[in-house]
Amino acid sequence: MIQTLRLARSTPGCLLLLGGNLAVAFGSNLVLPYLAVFLTQDQHLSPAVVAMAITARFWCQQGLTLLGGWIADRLGAVGAMCAGLLVRALSYLLLLAASGPVSVVAACGLLGFGGAIFVPASKSALVQLLGTKEQLRAVFALRSTANNAGTALGPLIGSLLLLMADARVSFVITSCAFVVLAVLLLRLRPLLTADRTTAGPTAEDAGSGHPSRPLDSRKLAWILLCAFAFGFSYIQLEYALPVFTGHVQSSSFVGVLFSVNAVAVVLLQLPLNRSADRTRSSAVVISGALLLMAISFAAASPGTMAGLIVCVLLFSVGEVLIDPCIDSEIAASVPAHRRGTAFGFVGTSIAAGGAVANALAAVLSGDRGAVSHQFWLLLGGIGVGFAAIVYLTSYVTSPKPVRSTTTP
Repeated sequence: MIQTLRLARSTPGCLLLLGGNLAVAFGSNLVLPYLAVFLTQDQHLSPAVVAMAITARFWCQQGLTLLGGWIADRLGAVGAMCAGLLVRALSYLLLLAASGPVSVVAACGLLGFGGAIFVPASKSALVQLLGTKEQLRAVFALRSTANNAGTALGPLIGSLLLLMADARVSFVITSCAFVVLAVLLLRLRPLLTADRTTAGPTAEDAGSGHPSRPLDSRKLAWILLCAFAFGFSYIQLEYALPVFTGHVQSSSFVGVLFSVNAVAVVLLQLPLNRSADRTRSSAVVISGALLLMAISFAAASPGTMAGLIVCVLLFSVGEVLIDPCIDSEIAASVPAHRRGTAFGFVGTSIAAGGAVANALAAVLSGDRGAVSHQFWLLLGGIGVGFAAIVYLTSYVTSPKPVRSTTTP
């Protein structure tokens, strides 16, 4: 952990970028947890319209990351990050001015699109600052820690603002903060420009605007398979698990599980990924993490409090291992001038996995909307299958030994 912090501190611009990710997560969560309440109580919109608006934000952010990554590759990482922040700042102000269903849904969609632009660009910028060093996975873990810290702190401060002032204050503060952050991130432009023009082919391959190595389509397909499996598993924390917990325990216990997840992710992110750095095979890390998630689903099946807590703890371990590993694989495998698009593909694959999982949960739900105990055993089996497929298909993408052409 100390080595990772030293690397981040010694790399010009890295702390600013990581601080920017923390600020974005914090600012977003001043508003997003209370967005539905604001739209229903202050804007007097129907639950159906609010659900549509929230869905538009989610799918624009997840489903349009491919377009956001393409924009990052065309505008440059800094330009895309600033554009994404300004789009989000504008969307918060539009939400305050929105007076009908169409304008609210459009503003929420714009909010999600701003995130779809920012996320691939911020990951691409981090790789450009650091190159493809061995510690990159640990720094991506540090980035996730910053995001999760902002996600945990944002709702707390947001609730205080709701008690002390009008709900609109959070929208204005977040909008202004994103504009200021966009200006601050412009300081990264000369650093990334210098990186592109001076880095050698082993550190960054975008110096001349052409890749020093071709894009390995099989490797990219394997990474997207991992992202799909991760999305399929991760979405259970946001839909099936809360509904199931509310059915077999209580709605208040759902909050306990989310708190356990938040604390576990923040505490485990760096130490686990430092340990994972010693494992040279990403396939071992990712398939092992998917297997842990599969076991966590089986632990949830009885529906007891202890089983659900064990489920979330094991799930959190898998979550913190997979996400940075996938990002570091993209950094190491994809030429720099295509990296933003590749990060966008990853986001889209995660969204696709989540969509398939939610569709399966909806089909297998009972009359009250909750999945059965057997559903978690089924998920466990699917998770084991994903882990096996990811591990076995990794051999297809492994580099082949180069045959000697010299004669004895």
